[in-house]
Amino acid sequence: MFVLFGFDHQIRRDHGPAIPIVCPNCHNATHLRLIEIKKWFTLFMIPIFPYDSDYLLVCDVCSRGIELDDEQFERAQRVCRAARAYREERISKERFEKILDRSRLLEYTTRRAARSHRDE
Repeated sequence: MFVLFGFDHQIRRDHGPAIPIVCPNCHNATHLRLIEIKKWFTLFMIPIFPYDSDYLLVCDVCSRGIELDDEQFERAQRVCRAARAYREERISKERFEKILDRSRLLEYTTRRAARSHRDE
């Protein structure tokens, strides 16, 4: 009997723009997008179940990303929802900025970017 299985199938989900920022890599004013990548176990090339996930905040312009852990991903999802509500004019700019400040993702991305530039 021949069984074909694998671990290399990935499904990428773009949750949309989250954090308005000047990218520390390409220096463009942009939004970091929240990306979720799920890795799947496949059987006969059909995805069966996910076995790992990666979460990233990625620059729209240069595609450079910052990896997030599970807790930061949850906070980033809240910021994405708030950013969408702000773009649709359902919440004020002040409310969006308050949600962004409370998430502490902006300072995390700035610290991570500074650390990666020092390491290069």
